[in-house]
Amino acid sequence: MIDGMHDDAWRRQLRSARKMLGLNLRAVAARAGLSYETVRGYENGRRTPRRESFVLVLDAMGLGHVERRLLMASAGFAPEDRGARSPGETWYSADEAVEETRRFRWPAFVLDEFARVVGANDAAQRLWGVDLRHEFLDPVARNLLSVASDPRFAERCVNWDEAIGAIVAVFKAHDWAPARIESPPPYFGAVLERFLQGDPAYVARFAEIWQAAPDVWQKKARWTYPVVWQQPGVGVMRFEAITTSASDVEGLAFNDWIPLDAATWDALGRMMGSTPAGGASESATVLG
Repeated sequence: MIDGMHDDAWRRQLRSARKMLGLNLRAVAARAGLSYETVRGYENGRRTPRRESFVLVLDAMGLGHVERRLLMASAGFAPEDRGARSPGETWYSADEAVEETRRFRWPAFVLDEFARVVGANDAAQRLWGVDLRHEFLDPVARNLLSVASDPRFAERCVNWDEAIGAIVAVFKAHDWAPARIESPPPYFGAVLERFLQGDPAYVARFAEIWQAAPDVWQKKARWTYPVVWQQPGVGVMRFEAITTSASDVEGLAFNDWIPLDAATWDALGRMMGSTPAGGASESATVLG
């Protein structure tokens, strides 16, 4: 344990993260293999965890790289080293990654390791018809799977089954918290609950897609998936979506939807000539 752990900010952050995931203290304690009184003591200030115990609690909550690093630093522990290279040398911070997407004419956005949208450029937001400064503000709402059963988006994605298969694979093969429908990790459980509240027609197709998705991640640091998009007032647009790692340390990835043909480039140009859905690009933010 590092000196200076008297600051209780981490306790409030831990409690807030737990409640956001809909977990009670007993559930976290059971998952972590610790007593209820121990975990309760961490939050109410009566106990100070050792590093090993604190990591067990974070594991039990299924938190991702960004949340874990913030909580560990706040609690006075050195963050886990998930990458062999120095972050400042080769990787992007979340703010830098989102800023990078603004350079491009095509839809581009940044996802974290749980398929949450950290930020998106103006082209992506116009294509989706959203303004991320005012909509989808919490981590569950920003997950691509959460909105996948919402007709507002699902009806525009012509190759819905194929696209959802790519998202499902991210959850099933996750290296920290692989998801299982029968006993979902906390965050995936919250996302799945949101998805199940959507259009029954899409919910019914989900089980089949889940079964077909691989349990082991078979992609390299750069991989692609196709997107066929029906844009109202514009027509069908075809993209080759390229995913590239932005930070192994924070679990971030760039997603660039590159137009595949002249018709899509033309449609994108016409779409970008219209009034933005929210009036301006969102500012770079990190969800935590």
